[in-house]
Amino acid sequence: MTENTTLAHSTRACTSPAPNLMSQPNHSASTDQGKAIFSGLPTRIQQALGQSQRIVLIANNPSITTETLDALLHPDDLLVLFNHFIHADYFATSPKASSLAKLLFFRQIGDSMLHFGLPPRHNNLPSIIKMANQAPTGFLLSNIAYQYPRLQDDPSPDDDPIDEQVLLEVPDSLRLLLDNPAYSRVLSEDHSVVADYPHFADIHSSAPSSGFLLYRVMLALRHYMQHSQERYLELVLIGFNHDDKTNHFWAGHNWAFERQALTPPPNGVRVIQQY
Repeated sequence: MTENTTLAHSTRACTSPAPNLMSQPNHSASTDQGKAIFSGLPTRIQQALGQSQRIVLIANNPSITTETLDALLHPDDLLVLFNHFIHADYFATSPKASSLAKLLFFRQIGDSMLHFGLPPRHNNLPSIIKMANQAPTGFLLSNIAYQYPRLQDDPSPDDDPIDEQVLLEVPDSLRLLLDNPAYSRVLSEDHSVVADYPHFADIHSSAPSSGFLLYRVMLALRHYMQHSQERYLELVLIGFNHDDKTNHFWAGHNWAFERQALTPPPNGVRVIQQY
């Protein structure tokens, strides 16, 4: 399964979704949803949100350059990166990005013990360790905590063949963070923020893309912080494009629905496309 978070077209038949609180005029329910999300974040990220003015989600879009990021990022941003994210060295070492708080999301691969972006799949562990040493850093893992899988636990190793670039062992310093709820938590892919998502009944593990799931999570979080903590956070999406510009669009994501949900984006949400 390969995933990209730019928004492409899809015409497959879908299952009927349930109503989503984020799309309903139910202020109390949306606030409760956001409060639960806030409580479910790593403690370090809860604390970092108190110093942030924007939450910036960065898609794994190859059109995004480090020069673009230098121009777009602000010193009070909280960055959300996911899976085997782009420009890892930039986020770990650049003067502009290395000091920013970061929430890293890693998605479970099907029903396996593995997560995209963590061993034994390709990963950015050396850069992640640098990030955690320089700025508040938290981890969200979908569905299950990290299981420290081995090569033989990979159900589809041909999807991501290992090479000399793959770090297979998680260093002790990072284990301490992944096993600590102050730094690492679990997020269900079946979260109520995507209850309205039309899945494809004929595709196993059909689900929202990582980028769209995190967008909905952060949208609910933003609603809670605005109405319960009187903190207004702008939500910025970089590289979430409408058009298919790469070969990495998995058919199990309903790209047409995701595109429609962001056209136009809600108030307080800014979408910056990159080509």
